[in-house]
Amino acid sequence: MMRPIFLRFVPAVLALLAGPFGPAAVARAQQPRLDVGSFTITINGHRAGREQFSIQRITSNDGGTVELRSESAVGETRTAMRLEADSAGTPVRYSVEARRGAEQTLRLGGQRVRGRFATLARSVTGEAAREYLLRPGAVVLEDDGIVQYALLLRGRQLDEGAGITLPSLTPVANTQGAVRVVLESKSDVVVIAGARRVARRYRVVSAAGETRLVWAEAEGLLLRLSIPSRGLEALRDDVPR
Repeated sequence: MMRPIFLRFVPAVLALLAGPFGPAAVARAQQPRLDVGSFTITINGHRAGREQFSIQRITSNDGGTVELRSESAVGETRTAMRLEADSAGTPVRYSVEARRGAEQTLRLGGQRVRGRFATLARSVTGEAAREYLLRPGAVVLEDDGIVQYALLLRGRQLDEGAGITLPSLTPVANTQGAVRVVLESKSDVVVIAGARRVARRYRVVSAAGETRLVWAEAEGLLLRLSIPSRGLEALRDDVPR
């Protein structure tokens, strides 16, 4: 039996299932974009797909301050995502829609309410509802996400070798846990479209124990992501503007 707090919240979550790029459930004011661009994704050195994204500051009446949107295509799978978060990077609203060919394989919507985050997902295996306790500093990080790391790193002030552990939610996998972020270097170099960019290199260990290497500029603008265990690399197509 679902908990009463979720039952009261089902209409709002169902509204998000209308699609990750549909109208917002509440009024908001959009401001200039913080970042926009795309990543080319390779697996074992072979081009596998691409992810386009935008990040912009917003003002909504329930605490949202930043909005991430992305569309990715990897092989036959196409995914659209929208994440609205507060100033700490904690999710306020979240929606994901995935298709494989012409078949919709996942539609997920989630929203924060009273210190919890409620989700409702519809997939080829059925419908599932979940409610997570939102601990301070909690972030959304999916196993296949790229641009979500922008919120993880945004505003982090770490010394070389220092790290931080944050609560994490992985709604698509229906799990939660913790993610460990360690700043390994402040002076790496990433080459993007022939331009050399000084970058900070972070080691990120997900709740599932998978290690990712993430390169970003000092302001948190993403440049590159690597998942060594999968042979996956995501490199930005153009330098941030």
